[in-house]
Amino acid sequence: MIPATEDSFVPRPRRTQATRRKESDRRMLRAAARLFAERGVSGTSLADVGLAAGYSRGLPVERFGTKLGLITALLDAMDAWFQAHTAQLLDGAKGMRAVELRMEAHLASVERDATSTAALYSIYTESLFAMSELQPHVVRVTGRWCEGLADNLREARRAGEIGRRVDCDGEARFLLAAMRGLVIQYLLDRSDADFARSKKILLSHLERLK
Repeated sequence: MIPATEDSFVPRPRRTQATRRKESDRRMLRAAARLFAERGVSGTSLADVGLAAGYSRGLPVERFGTKLGLITALLDAMDAWFQAHTAQLLDGAKGMRAVELRMEAHLASVERDATSTAALYSIYTESLFAMSELQPHVVRVTGRWCEGLADNLREARRAGEIGRRVDCDGEARFLLAAMRGLVIQYLLDRSDADFARSKKILLSHLERLK
């Protein structure tokens, strides 16, 4: 058989062990997110994750040690992606425009990847009950999201876009809590129309800060 192109004569470089390890870790984290969304954290074992990712039952233990290690690795991966996505979305925006863009990024998660969003909220729920040792990790990650909103609100206050007496930290916590509530409601009823209407109402709250 004659190769279709000259490139066919060129041997492909072999993937390094580090590259293979990184890819297998990514596949296991994706499998974990999918299973958490379908079964919840409590209903998913490390062995389930390994098999769902196409590997052995024991590989997740070898890589992440414990279920807590796997979950925190997934949280960190989600946070890293969201921080990079938000930075690209903001593209230097400040003040109230940045607040709006951050809120859009949070609320768009259900449209962008409902599976990962459901997995994240399964982790939230688990941290309140069966795995309280998860709470510091959840607080650390979501605290960064809240602080991003608060920083932009402070920029808006300095620029005179909102009132001088606005409690930026309190408003940031309220906005994040409200967005979480909307996302949970959407995951429960999957009503695009209701979600869009509630989202519009929440964004209009920003006008009351001026």
